[in-house]
Amino acid sequence: MKVTKIVLGALIISLSSYTFAGIKDKKAMKGSEAKVTTAAAAAKTACGNAKLDAKFDWANWSKYDYKKLGKDKSDIIRFAGGLAESVIGEMANLCKDADYKEELAKITSIKLSGKDDQTKMYAAFKLDGTTLNIKLNADGVSSWKNADLLKAVWE
Repeated sequence: MKVTKIVLGALIISLSSYTFAGIKDKKAMKGSEAKVTTAAAAAKTACGNAKLDAKFDWANWSKYDYKKLGKDKSDIIRFAGGLAESVIGEMANLCKDADYKEELAKITSIKLSGKDDQTKMYAAFKLDGTTLNIKLNADGVSSWKNADLLKAVWE
């Protein structure tokens, strides 16, 4: 009977930790999404977009090997929000140039996702009609190259 109580207690603690981790991840996602919403609003103002929505697709973040990345999943999700905010901020900065502004104003949607390959450091950009697809590096590392990579979409 005593062994059963110990096993049951350990199981409850284990499940509680799992639930806590899920909540941590959800809170990190909400924080990252809030950063993206704010950055998109600033880009919309800077670039003169009639409409601009930005959304995360979190699917790839559940596939990563967080031990290999050396960080907690919720930390990496938070870092992704900062990286996305930085990347969208580069878009707003590019709108200071009239030629880029004309093209960036046509974007109505930004779709953010994680790269399949965790070893690829830089964000990847692809324009699909009026949707700008941005694939972020899994570990959320920002880069000085983001502005140049974004410019390359139109060059």
